[in-house]
Amino acid sequence: MRLAHRLIKAVAIIGLFLTGVSLANQLGTTSNDVSAATITTKRNRVVRWAKREIGKPYVWGATGPYGFDCSGLVQYVYSHAISWKLASRMGRSTYNQVYAGRHVSLSHLKKGDLIFWGSKSAPYHVGIYVGGGCYIHAPQPGQRVRRQHLSGYFYPSAAKRVL
Repeated sequence: MRLAHRLIKAVAIIGLFLTGVSLANQLGTTSNDVSAATITTKRNRVVRWAKREIGKPYVWGATGPYGFDCSGLVQYVYSHAISWKLASRMGRSTYNQVYAGRHVSLSHLKKGDLIFWGSKSAPYHVGIYVGGGCYIHAPQPGQRVRRQHLSGYFYPSAAKRVL
């Protein structure tokens, strides 16, 4: 009887797999196309969530929804746009977040990348790249979350891609 149940399960799994392959072929997509679209969708969600927080006050040690410090903004945005699991793996501080994901060149930034200022191993500030040479961050006490252009005067020292 156990062998019969195992065979039924195996046939069902193979059937589901073949149905998925057939559907992908009919749609003209591959798993890489779907993955790329999914990542782009996630990056755009991160940008939308970051933009929603513009204007909220800088509050040291806060992670929203009424105020943020820089790393709290990053964790809040990623937890709502993607998942709490990813946000918690990234960590709460800039010191933890700089070790999340993989290093990317500042000349090849994509939406949702984290950009850091200060030492590459111990940064003092983090923001979220939103495209078009701009980023969103919680600057410092007394200021509000804002969107700014990257500039030579205040240029990041490192970038990480978590998506």
